[in-house]
Amino acid sequence: ITLHLGNGASVSAIQGGRSVDTSMGMTPLEGLIMGTRCGDVDPAVPMLLSEITGRSREDVHRLLNFESGLKGLTGESDMREVHRLAKSGDLDAQLAVEMFCYRARKYLGAYYAVLGHVDAVVFTAGIGEHDPEVRSRICAGLGRLGIEVDEEANGRIVEKSESPETSDGGLRPGERAISPPGAEVAVLVIPTDEELEIAREAFACARQGTPT
Repeated sequence: ITLHLGNGASVSAIQGGRSVDTSMGMTPLEGLIMGTRCGDVDPAVPMLLSEITGRSREDVHRLLNFESGLKGLTGESDMREVHRLAKSGDLDAQLAVEMFCYRARKYLGAYYAVLGHVDAVVFTAGIGEHDPEVRSRICAGLGRLGIEVDEEANGRIVEKSESPETSDGGLRPGERAISPPGAEVAVLVIPTDEELEIAREAFACARQGTPT
């Protein structure tokens, strides 16, 4: 199960190297709370917003995509600023962090049920790679599923250029395990490289379209 947590965020269930489910739907709006996107809401909400506020369809679309999520809850779309506000006593920011982690944990549990067996939980992207508090909160209470976090390893800062302290599991520089040794489910932090993946997929498509 991969949790790509950044300004845009999603969870994917991966079986045999292929994604079998993802929290995003026809558009990126579905799923997790994000920097400016609301994530899952009752389908009646857009209609009620338009009816109650008199907003046009375009206004509601813009509201749900660009003025909701963390920004709608706190006025800030950057989780680092949300944390800062939360630590200063801002109740809205504290609620936003709790909601963000709750929604991700909910999907994590759902995808555990989808897969039936989970080898690893992977955190990646800006928040996933650099926010130990969010990682800890998402995994909290999941010990019965074999998902646990070693808080010392979780809080350790590792740069992409550094080699991991352990070579178990074939980890590459910048990648690290934050689960306790011998854990039933490996909890990993793996830096994302979206540009490289886009290049690989584009190259594969180009090769398939080239006559032999």
